[in-house]
Amino acid sequence: MGAIIKIASATKNGSATVNYIARQGKIDVQLTSAHLTPLDYQAAREQMRQTRDLMGKTNGRQGYHLVQSFDATDQLTPVKAHQLGQEFMSELSKMYPDHEIYMATHTDTDHPHNHFVLNAVNSETGAKMAINPPDIYEMHEINNDISKKHHLVELTKAKNKVYPTEIATYTQTGKQYERDLVKEKIYHARDQAHSYPEFKQALSASDVELTSEIGKRGQTIRQKYVTHDSEGKKWTFTASRLGEDFKKEPITHAIMENQRKRDKQQADREQLERSNAERLRGLTASVREVADEVRTERRTNESAHQPPQKSSDVNRDIGQER
Repeated sequence: MGAIIKIASATKNGSATVNYIARQGKIDVQLTSAHLTPLDYQAAREQMRQTRDLMGKTNGRQGYHLVQSFDATDQLTPVKAHQLGQEFMSELSKMYPDHEIYMATHTDTDHPHNHFVLNAVNSETGAKMAINPPDIYEMHEINNDISKKHHLVELTKAKNKVYPTEIATYTQTGKQYERDLVKEKIYHARDQAHSYPEFKQALSASDVELTSEIGKRGQTIRQKYVTHDSEGKKWTFTASRLGEDFKKEPITHAIMENQRKRDKQQADREQLERSNAERLRGLTASVREVADEVRTERRTNESAHQPPQKSSDVNRDIGQER
């Protein structure tokens, strides 16, 4: 359906993950929610840490990072996307009772998406949770039910790729799952760019390198996005593996649309400036006309109110004429 849920990482640094999804407190408080933790991200982060400390579970996996994404054609507002995330979080809290959850909605791409952090340690028993394949499928079913309930657009298989082997790998190792982070960076670079060189430059600024190579048969060009995680480990993702949105043609089309919008905005601004200038000239001319009318009327009134000449003055004038 129109929303997909993914295990972004089984993190060994729960506090850093909370910092990330809260954007260090830059997320609007209306786009944050929590289960068994405060809404303030610093307080939520501290409470999760205290739970792990209290239960003596500070080593190994500290939490899970989940991402709920929506299709751009659904045109969800950030508030609506957050409401859908709250519904998912409510069901998630039933799957993992007594586990703290923090949620934030990100709006830095062309469509909003939700991030969740689950504390791996049970706040009552101290037991550590483990997300297994059956749990993942249950999450997908919950998410599908939410999508159907809200009539979201059905996603194509190309946009709804889920790789169980990748999920299993990250679940086992606990290393940061970079795939969704790279997608966010690509979306952000694409939405800011007005040319393909600008797109590549924006990617480079966010530590993502875009490379191209000819396929084995020499008939296709494979695009790859290369980045590094916080530990310096290199990650490479092919555009086809990320999905249709990340191939060159769709990205080029989106960039051209950005340029078209900017050109239209520029044309609209210029038209507005011309209209304002014409309006100002018209107002100036009107003011001058009114001023001329006022001066003319004043002179007329002054002439009409001048006192008549005295008779002696008139006789004198007549005598002079003779």
